[in-house]
Amino acid sequence: MKFLTKTPTRLLTCLLVTAVLTACGGSETIIDAIDPEPTTPGTTIEDEFGLWLTDLANNHVLPSYQNLQASSASLSSQTTEFCTKASNNNDDLVVLQQSWRAVVASWQTIAWLKVGPIVNDNRIFRLHYWPDSKDNVGNGIANLLASNEEINQDFIAKQSVGSQGLPALELLLFPEANQDSLLNANDKDKRCQVLTAISANVATISEVVNSEWQIAGGNYHAQLTQGTGDFSSKKDAVEELVTNWLEQIERVKDEKMLVPLSVASPGIPTIAEHVFSDESVRSIQKNIATFKVIYSAGGGHGFDNILIGHLSQQNIATEMLTAIDNAIDSADVLTGSYEDLLKTDEGRAQITAAIDALRAIRDVLTVDFVQATDINIGFNSNDGD
Repeated sequence: MKFLTKTPTRLLTCLLVTAVLTACGGSETIIDAIDPEPTTPGTTIEDEFGLWLTDLANNHVLPSYQNLQASSASLSSQTTEFCTKASNNNDDLVVLQQSWRAVVASWQTIAWLKVGPIVNDNRIFRLHYWPDSKDNVGNGIANLLASNEEINQDFIAKQSVGSQGLPALELLLFPEANQDSLLNANDKDKRCQVLTAISANVATISEVVNSEWQIAGGNYHAQLTQGTGDFSSKKDAVEELVTNWLEQIERVKDEKMLVPLSVASPGIPTIAEHVFSDESVRSIQKNIATFKVIYSAGGGHGFDNILIGHLSQQNIATEMLTAIDNAIDSADVLTGSYEDLLKTDEGRAQITAAIDALRAIRDVLTVDFVQATDINIGFNSNDGD
């Protein structure tokens, strides 16, 4: 199907997806919607968009970046503590791994948003470089471990994006070979040096992004909610964010599920996101759970309010909510190892059902929803499904 097109004035992160046959997971707790103060419905569609933008920013965006900063700072602190101890046991390593998982969970709730501070200075890729078809993360870590340089945060910040973020930390915390474990590797001290530096880098990136969003900081919040700065209007801001949302639907559907599923068992689990830690399923669930938060503005003045209260489009609001709820339910069915799901008939059927549920969201979003709200989305699907 063809999507409505828009010529963006800013960089859009486009997902170029080929045909299914050739193309190329967070904590269990989903986002709790903040109970907002009642808002007064707008008198124009621009007013309505402003209410959605404000509640989404207050109820979802700001808290998500705050959580990302807090969890990243905790990981950095715990990494330093782990690496300065004379000895560690497996329980100590598990605690550190869980701290990394918490950062991933925080990131997966806000990874869909590609406007503002996160896209500046390549931060989005420095924080989470994936997919990685050329093994830039693996090669980057190998080069760092082989380097005679003193690896610190400043050094890491100048390296390739694959060496700087969460996937690089995953490779160090969840190595394929036992002899590379932080508990018994021959180069344990060097691994700890690299781990500490990358953790500090992730914490710094998260802190900067959060600060630039906050009202008391760079106040990107004002640009988004008022439709200024990077945006020409509130409608333009809504169009940009709905485009981001659609891109994330396609990314989860294709890169995180369709491609690893492949055409037959056992699929291709090695190219899944977070393959070493097996956080793939939980990250998918976190991503999809966030779609309802986007739609409802975190329980505030959501698109349901706009469709029903302002546009008198109850049927479309019901279609959207039903599609989102079905996708969440389909994702929640996925349990256990992603590798096992990919190779069993039952697991593959469950993944296929989740893919179909995401297609249903996309179809309503790109036809009925955009027609009812009169917005344009700057995204074209190339997958032909």
